[in-house]
Amino acid sequence: MKTTRLWAIGLSVLLAAPLCLAQAGLPTNLQAADDPEEPRGTQMIVSWDAPEEPLQIPGMEMIGHRILVRRVDAEEWQPSPLVPPDATSAPVADLKPWPWPEWEIGIRPEYQLAGAPAAVFRTMGWPMTSTVAAPVAEVGPVRPEGNWFNTDYTNVLVLTLLFCTIVIATIYYVRGRAEEIYIRPIAGLEAVNDAIGRATEMGKPIVYVSGLTGIGDVATIAAMLILGHLARRSAAYETEVLVPCQDPLVMATEREIVRQAYTEAGKPDAYRPESIFFVTDSQFGYVAAVDGIMLREKPAACFYMGYFFAEALILAETGNQTGAIQIAGTDADTQLPFFITACDYTLMGEELYAASAYLSRQPLLVAQLRGQDIAKTLIAALLIATVAAATYAAVATGALADAAAQLVQWFTV
Repeated sequence: MKTTRLWAIGLSVLLAAPLCLAQAGLPTNLQAADDPEEPRGTQMIVSWDAPEEPLQIPGMEMIGHRILVRRVDAEEWQPSPLVPPDATSAPVADLKPWPWPEWEIGIRPEYQLAGAPAAVFRTMGWPMTSTVAAPVAEVGPVRPEGNWFNTDYTNVLVLTLLFCTIVIATIYYVRGRAEEIYIRPIAGLEAVNDAIGRATEMGKPIVYVSGLTGIGDVATIAAMLILGHLARRSAAYETEVLVPCQDPLVMATEREIVRQAYTEAGKPDAYRPESIFFVTDSQFGYVAAVDGIMLREKPAACFYMGYFFAEALILAETGNQTGAIQIAGTDADTQLPFFITACDYTLMGEELYAASAYLSRQPLLVAQLRGQDIAKTLIAALLIATVAAATYAAVATGALADAAAQLVQWFTV
């Protein structure tokens, strides 16, 4: 106990003495510059000249240098990780690049009581180290500069330009010959016309649900495009299409889509805006209302297109009990198992996005679909090629193996 008190008294004396005794033996010529290897402008390299003989403070030992950082409009210094005593440079990272602030950099030595047992500091509740009161050297203001072009992403730029070129070239090629372009059959889309015919023969309506997300969701947009084709074909046979909506903006858009479809079909007088109606924005309140419509109207066909949540199984199971033919399409992977189980046909993922091109055969949509298929084929080929190159580089040696390793490195972000 007496030993601990003696250490504590000695430490108190040392901490009370000013540590900035003189500039001799301290770092000089402090400089800070942008790190050219860091493209984002969030890191600088700090360098200094080490003294020939570090400053010696009786009873203490130097454990390193502490780099300090602060914005020019700030008062408090922010410490960086400790740098070894023999180091003459260190990076300062994680500087916020926005709104391009200027920084001041400082450096100070850090000391620790020589040979003092850790129990002294734990007992007294004091820190393990003691530092100079203020930076012994400062530089600034300085500002790291971000690069206009990050060379690490050259491969991304090249591949993006390549894929855009493929899509644009396909658009020019497909114009005027969209009907000749082969698109693999999708069972769920081929059944759309059968569902419309079944509803016409039975004299029953079609229920169309376009998901539970807003008009800004890509799945909702795809669902509205499918609704346009469905309404156009239904108008030709004067088959009623009921479209309960959860979002007012989606309702307004779908009314305009259906109205345009009836006009194009030559049946503008058959259009009934009350068939596209707003229910509620409550998730399960909307589902309960749609289930009630299906049980009362007994539709011949039910379409579920768009993004769905936990209500997917409730809708599909209710429609299944009514005996309707059901066609679903969603990019929500968590709900696909329920639709596959309870519906007759299911469009999975990108099949939902391809539906508008598949059904309408519009040249622009078909060209985009075709161009994306070519790009995906190219991506698959590149994956196979890079896997083969990486395998060869790992098991072989020589110039060819080095070239294979460089190829793999080029594709690595």
